Amino acid sequence: AAILFQNKEYISTFLYFKGIELDGNAVGVFNLDLLKGILVVELDKSRIQRILLECADRVNPAVLRAVLTIALNIAHKGREGKKIGTAFVIGDVEEVLKRSNPLILNPYKGHPEKERDITNPETWESVMEFAQLDGVFVIGEDGIIEAAGRYLEVSGKDLKIKKGLGGRHLACASITRETEAIAVVVSESGDIKIYKDGEEILEINASIL
Repeated sequence: AAILFQNKEYISTFLYFKGIELDGNAVGVFNLDLLKGILVVELDKSRIQRILLECADRVNPAVLRAVLTIALNIAHKGREGKKIGTAFVIGDVEEVLKRSNPLILNPYKGHPEKERDITNPETWESVMEFAQLDGVFVIGEDGIIEAAGRYLEVSGKDLKIKKGLGGRHLACASITRETEAIAVVVSESGDIKIYKDGEEILEINASIL
């Protein structure tokens, strides 16, 4: 049963990253050592669809899709052959900026919105380049990148995250507890995590996609 569930979630996640709407049913054929057969997946009942709906009241779904697509690209390829970690804090910009400080001069300051719109694929190359910097990206719920290289000044007191995760994950979980923002964190190991209200709500293993 666990294998079936994992494969159903894999199919849903795979289709999401291919830009296919998670609506209706999908059929998957699998051929495992222990199990062979056909899976019918109710896409609108998948975990990733449920999480996306949970976030939709705070962040435009198209913005979250763009951020997750970039995160997956970074998790797969890193930058210049090197694995990197980074994070995106989306929404509630004013409160996030109040709780963060610049580590560098903001590379997005003064640029027109078109060049800062994360839903525009033409901006993705610069995002992946700046992902090598310390700090996080701060992005509006409308997808406009407000800053990169921000250090989050938040308390992780009494916040529980999985063992083995570092300061980036703790800070991002904390900022979502103190604000209405959603955070997407990419680990150097290739995992992608989404945080909301101080809790991890989704983990994506990029290596299987």
